Amino acid sequence: MKVLVYMAFKTMEYCDVLLFMLVVGESLIRIQVVGICGSDMHAWHGHDMCRTPPLILGHEVAGVVVVGKFQGCMVL
Repeated sequence: MKVLVYMAFKTMEYCDVLLFMLVVGESLIRIQVVGICGSDMHAWHGHDMCRTPPLILGHEVAGVVVVGKFQGCMVL
């Protein structure tokens, strides 16, 4: 899958990562939109020492469950 990875201060790379096996109780979601929050911007600007690169930022997402209990529902 394609991801945008925070690599260093004001540095991002568009990368491919391997899909991994889901375990019982997990779902696979096809992401349709992603938001960037203030804490993501703090990391980008180098003001958040808790977010150590490399790291995939972004936790505000919406998409469709393609594998899992609520298959086909929107997730917000």
